[in-house]
Amino acid sequence: MHPQIAAFGRLSRENVIPTRKLEGQKTLLGRTMHDIAYDAIHDEIVVGSPFAQAIMTFRGGADGEEAPLRVIQGPRTQIVTGSNGVDKVGGIDPVNNEIFYYTRLNKILVFDREANGDVSPKRVLGGPDTPRMGATIRIDPVNNLLFVSGGGGMLIFDRAASGNAKPRSFIRGSFSNQVALYNDLIVSAREDDHIYAWSIHETGENVKPVLRIAAPLGDRASQLGLVLDPIHKEVILGSGAGNQIRAFAVPEIFEWQRTDGSKRQ
Repeated sequence: MHPQIAAFGRLSRENVIPTRKLEGQKTLLGRTMHDIAYDAIHDEIVVGSPFAQAIMTFRGGADGEEAPLRVIQGPRTQIVTGSNGVDKVGGIDPVNNEIFYYTRLNKILVFDREANGDVSPKRVLGGPDTPRMGATIRIDPVNNLLFVSGGGGMLIFDRAASGNAKPRSFIRGSFSNQVALYNDLIVSAREDDHIYAWSIHETGENVKPVLRIAAPLGDRASQLGLVLDPIHKEVILGSGAGNQIRAFAVPEIFEWQRTDGSKRQ
């Protein structure tokens, strides 16, 4: 299968044809892209290109053999992809106009959203006192927090943390490769066919999820994409074994209310 980004109707079912496909030489897309971020405020798609060590931004409505709007690439960027050629964008913060990118040198690079070409990051998080981090990055502009996988759970930094910074707190737990933030919750899936949610305000070593919802996720669902659709109160996941996208109605996540006993440590 050649590299492509395919768009489907929300109510699509089995064997449906995509409404449009972004593909072709001018797109610069590569085979081992393992993450995609959508900026709903600016209607843009952001993906990483591992072999080119680049970050590419497309129009949200891009179709066919369409070139990216912007490409962050070059020695000044400090982008170093995974040794296995697998790449993740990291995270995007459309409110503060920033793109976050994890490198295998245990650093998180932060670029201006509109950066283009061989540009230096506006700040770099990582140093001797920073724990080993992972490539899963999510930004909470409401609480001004940065969530990064690592240490057998989720590391929580100040959103604008840089340099040799330590996390401000930590949530231990078995999170999947993909998580989503909504309504002060971290939502994740596991191989036990359940969708879990943790409160971002309950931190420490023995934190229990506030929600545990049974769902037939499919094989390898914890390894692929997970996104939330608040308008329709749905959780959407990719299933790697069958190349499927499964949508679940999970109103509990979108209607959850924080209790008085749930306070940030």
